[in-house]
Amino acid sequence: MRNIFFLLSALLFLHLYSCTDCDDTLGSSLVESSFRNISTDTCTIKISTIYVDSVMTTGDSICQIGYYSDSVRGKIASSYLAEFKLNQITPDDDHTYVFDSITITFSHCGNYWGDTLSMQNISIHPIKSEIILPDDNTLYNTSAVDIDPVRLCRYQLAPRPQSRQEIEIRLPDSFGKTLLEDMIAEKQAFDSQEKFKAYFPGLALIPDDTGNCITGFAVNDSSMYITLYYQDIYTERTEKELVFTVNKECAYTRVEHDRLGTPFEILQGGNNNAVPSEELNNCAYMMGLAGLYNQIEIPYLHELRGSGDIISVESATLYLYPKANSYLNNQLPEELRLYVANDNNVLEDQVYEDSGTTVQTGNLTVDSIYNRDTYYSFNITSFLRENITLEGMYRKKLLLNMTDQDFCTSFKQVTFSNNKSDEREVKLDIRFKVYTNIE
Repeated sequence: MRNIFFLLSALLFLHLYSCTDCDDTLGSSLVESSFRNISTDTCTIKISTIYVDSVMTTGDSICQIGYYSDSVRGKIASSYLAEFKLNQITPDDDHTYVFDSITITFSHCGNYWGDTLSMQNISIHPIKSEIILPDDNTLYNTSAVDIDPVRLCRYQLAPRPQSRQEIEIRLPDSFGKTLLEDMIAEKQAFDSQEKFKAYFPGLALIPDDTGNCITGFAVNDSSMYITLYYQDIYTERTEKELVFTVNKECAYTRVEHDRLGTPFEILQGGNNNAVPSEELNNCAYMMGLAGLYNQIEIPYLHELRGSGDIISVESATLYLYPKANSYLNNQLPEELRLYVANDNNVLEDQVYEDSGTTVQTGNLTVDSIYNRDTYYSFNITSFLRENITLEGMYRKKLLLNMTDQDFCTSFKQVTFSNNKSDEREVKLDIRFKVYTNIE
């Protein structure tokens, strides 16, 4: 992107052509001065990628399961681990209870990343020991749990995320029979949730390293639950079922990300380890659950002050273009958030609409025909007005991310181009007034 330093030498050119609206004399009886209206979209924008090595995923109403691999991002496997809530029957001595089957049921929520025509293989494993919450009562995408290597079953799934289809997988009969028999025997394991989770710590749904799609599933009372089907025989045979729903306080999406041998290998966790776009193929990456978001700087903003004695920023719009054709197999976030941060990347505020009360969402415009003119835009006029005079450690930055919901529950993502050879790239459109005293 062309440097702001070229602005000074271009002012004469701007004056002669359409970017300069007027050249008038103001207050000539007191001080001779002139003003010009100037617009430019050639300010240097520095955009970087920041990696968060732990994303909170406790209590989410969406989980992600699947495997994806490419030469840029590396290999990503996403699993779901969950404890289940206690439920039980109260047996009658003169009744007979006969096991029928046991299943786990879950439904697509609409999220996906990758090739939805590829087959996914999901293995269901018992969790060997109960999920223990750390001191902060939070589970992250990197939290470790002891999983039995011997699976209960394996299921082949054809992802159909937009269908919201319900999937019911049969679990081993031996698992269900033991569960029913122990309830009928009124074992202490069914006296409380604490005892139940020690008896049955939960299940892990783990993808094989095949296929190339990660799919989102709902987690609520009507999705991601275990059903025990049985018969209650007394004077007649009655079909019954007992449902065990997820205890969301002890359930989370786990993400294993192998970046070895890819451009992402240089990423290090921490908001002070931003990697400039020129070190990542002239791109900046944002990706939920993988923990990637962006830092934006305008390093030569203060040079605008050299354009005249007084500079007045009239408007400033930041345009962020996803790299052409980079979002064909993933979902772009519908909304983004822009934050103001200090030199240490400590958040100070969000970027609002002109009203000062409504948070901006990025105004996503989608080019569904050519896939090249899709962009997000933010009005950052107030930010520029407040920061045009700041330099060094006092200069503010902008941090860009998706909503907390998308960042913690999905693999929605954007690859922003910051390469001047691309047809579309990150740019800042500034319109400002220049006041100059005439001597």
